[in-house]
Formats: sequence, structure tokens, C-alpha cells
Amino acid sequence: MLDDSSNRLIWIAVGLALIFGIFETYNGTIPKILESVTSTTQASIPVEHTAYAYSADGTDRFSTVYPNLNLLKGTKTPKSITGNNSVNQRSLLYSFDNNNTLVNQGFRVNDTITLEFDWSATNPASGHIILQWQGTPWGFNVPVINLSSTNGSGHVVYTCNIRDADVASTAVATGLGYRLDNIPTNTVITFSNLIIRKAKGSQPWMPSASEVQPSDYPTYIGTYTDHSQSTSNDPTKYTWKKRG
Repeated sequence: MLDDSSNRLIWIAVGLALIFGIFETYNGTIPKILESVTSTTQASIPVEHTAYAYSADGTDRFSTVYPNLNLLKGTKTPKSITGNNSVNQRSLLYSFDNNNTLVNQGFRVNDTITLEFDWSATNPASGHIILQWQGTPWGFNVPVINLSSTNGSGHVVYTCNIRDADVASTAVATGLGYRLDNIPTNTVITFSNLIIRKAKGSQPWMPSASEVQPSDYPTYIGTYTDHSQSTSNDPTKYTWKKRG
């Protein structure tokens, strides 16, 4: 027969087992219930999605992000360069809009920028192209374009983060330049729709702050409402209205 001390120990053990059992149930089940309730609540809340375009059907330069301005000026005019079959053929493409150097563009380390442009080449046979800062620190890891008979044009979207070297006192680049290596003398490289902007990913081309006109901004705004947090890239889902 168990004495009172043993009985107390048994009841304490039973009590602890019940406590731990309840805790495990709470710890495993309650969060799942809360997660389910949260998901259900979010799914029931209407979400309005917005997009921008330059045509009434939303297909011309459709974007779910309002486009940022170009940090470079003069980019409305394409630039063409004839190869001279040498290494490190380089020069300025476009200057910064504020006529200042890279260190004075208002960047901070880890800011996100995107370089986007179209390019084409006549008689593309050999050599390669790279865009870079026009001046120190020169390169910022833009992918190299290798010319060949099967690679004579393209569209480039390159997103990167600002580095220490881009905001140092030695960052005296005056804009964006190019470097051509071993491009034949009968090959002409043309750059168009070029833009550097403080943004992530592709957006429609825009001029710089000193050049922009009201007509340069998207003329139509589209909206639709559903219960999803994801925004559609299908212009037909939106109702489009001309901006006032």
C-alpha cells in the first residue's frame, strides 16, 4: 500500500503530464487555427491592383509600377558607334542629368538601380561590348555582350546595388560610357531607349528630370479588384481610364 508521500508524487506526475499535454495541444493546434483564420481573413479582404500604360487597352508600355525618371540626359536620341578593331575603344554615351559626377547622384550604399537599353549591330561577326561608368570606378559588372552572326541585337535589363566604390570621393564618373573590344570597322553598334533609374526591374523608358514633359508620363491608369495579393501582368484584367 502506498503511503501519502507516494500518492502525492503520483498526483504531481499526473498533473505535470496533463499540463504538458495541454501545452503541446496549444502549441501545435492553436497556431494552426490562428494561421487558418488569418489566411481566411486576408482572402476575404478586397485588394485593388493598379497598372499604367500609354494606350486605352493597356497594351502599350504596360507596367504595374509607375516609371521612375532617367538619371541620364539626352537618351531620347540613339547613339551609334563604329568599331575600330582595337581593344578598349571607349567613350561617353550619356551624361548624368545634373551635370555632376557619380558621387553626387544622391546614391547610398545598397541602393538599387536598373540599367535598361536596346542594342543592335550591323555586320555582327566578332568582338564584345560592355557598358560602364564613364570614369572611376569604371566597371559595375554589367554583363558582356558578345557579337556573332547569330547575336546582332537585344534588350538588356540589369539590376544591381550601389557599392562603396560608387559613392566614394574618387567616384568621378560623369555618366555612362561604353567599351568595345575587337569590333570590326564595318560594324556599327547602336544603343537606344537607354535608362538608368533608381528602381528594381524593367519599366518603360523615361527621360530625365530636366527633360520630362507631361506627355512623357503614362496616359492611362488601370485597376481591378480581387482577393489576391499578387498583381496580374495581363492588361485585359484591368479597367482602363485616361488620366485627368
